[in-house]
Amino acid sequence: MTTLSNYQFAEDLYQVFKLYGLEIDKQSYSQQTAQMKKLIEDLEKTENIQKLNALSLIPAFNEMKSKHNAFELIFAEQAGANASLRQMKTASAIRRDLEKILKSFLNLITAMKDIDDWKLLYADMNELIKAAKLSKKSTTPDKGEKNL
Repeated sequence: MTTLSNYQFAEDLYQVFKLYGLEIDKQSYSQQTAQMKKLIEDLEKTENIQKLNALSLIPAFNEMKSKHNAFELIFAEQAGANASLRQMKTASAIRRDLEKILKSFLNLITAMKDIDDWKLLYADMNELIKAAKLSKKSTTPDKGEKNL
């Protein structure tokens, strides 16, 4: 007779799981979290705790709850990190700003090149720019050449 009642308890609990979806793992993280919260809430009802206890599933249920709580913490941390990343400037925007500032700096040096104290700086910067341009040309493959 206990087997029959255990069978009914198992069937009742299966229906609870079925109510929240048997393929929770295929949902998005936010959907999974919402469904798991509802499932755990439902399984914590007195009648379901009694059924879990009769089937000796309390340790498994507690482990499921603790794993879900750990997941929620990690998910919340990642969501915060993602939000922080969205607040940052993109690398392209930073590069554009840097290029604009460098061009302004180089224009200033060029404008001051005829003043004695600036001549050496202008000559050094001019050499660096030439070297950079040559370096860029040598790293760019020719049309017939493939880059490794």
